[in-house]
Amino acid sequence: MSIGYATAYRAGIIPWEKASRQDRPTLEHLLDREEALRADRVRRAIDLGCGRGFNTKLLLDRGWDAMGVDNVRQAVDIAVRRNGVDDARFVIGDVRHMVHSGVGSGFDLFLDVGCFQSLDDAGRTLMAGGVTELAAADATVLMRTGGPRAWPVRPKQAVRHDIERAYRGWTVTAVSGIGSTDATSPDRASNGRSGEWFRLTRT
Repeated sequence: MSIGYATAYRAGIIPWEKASRQDRPTLEHLLDREEALRADRVRRAIDLGCGRGFNTKLLLDRGWDAMGVDNVRQAVDIAVRRNGVDDARFVIGDVRHMVHSGVGSGFDLFLDVGCFQSLDDAGRTLMAGGVTELAAADATVLMRTGGPRAWPVRPKQAVRHDIERAYRGWTVTAVSGIGSTDATSPDRASNGRSGEWFRLTRT
């Protein structure tokens, strides 16, 4: 996985960043709810597969105690320089093995914009297990699936069943696209490149 993404970053082939920018209104809408639920406390978040830190910076700007994790050093180095963020906010590590990577624990929010879908079945299960161990009792996962992926990384698409199979002990709810009942969500790109959003809560 890291070789494919490192190759893509070196070549400047990063279409997922454009898709993430286009989909920002949806993410901001979803974050509004998470913040309202935790209005009277410090909110801790981790950006899984943070890349160049686009969404990690968004979380920090909105007042979250946030950090990003990615296994592509080049992307993390750019995240620090481009966003003017302390490098202590980023961990160069594997999302499949976070428990002993020094990120801490007790996170309220895990943001996953295309990371889960980039893994094979075993990797997805490992990441979900780590998230569960690091999560606070009322934690949430906001996950976007679909959309552009890195060349030459071509894993199979992730659908709701895949999420439920990996995230045992979590309730999976569609919050955009098919299956969503959130009529207040912003209009999204119609070309299908932005993927679909799911909200996971612990049961």
